[in-house]
Amino acid sequence: MSISYRQALSEREFHYGQCSKEVGPRGGVKVHMVVVRRNGMTQTWKTRPTEFSIPVKHGLKNAFRIGQADAHLWHAASDCPLNQTEQALAAGGAL
Repeated sequence: MSISYRQALSEREFHYGQCSKEVGPRGGVKVHMVVVRRNGMTQTWKTRPTEFSIPVKHGLKNAFRIGQADAHLWHAASDCPLNQTEQALAAGGAL
């Protein structure tokens, strides 16, 4: 999964890498994901219409940008595979 240009302009949260869910021996659920939130407007250029740079924040003090070069490592929170499986289970589908 990757961040598309449309998602770069509209999404509010992004996840890094592969999100996973682990069920422990006593039934507890651990969710492994890195979540960052938008920290401003997405920067775009008129001369390079497909490029973007999203300012994001992780935690209290870490702020950085997700650029076109590393967008393939991230996915939008709305496209998270964990959300897709939960929606399928809620709809009564089998995995």
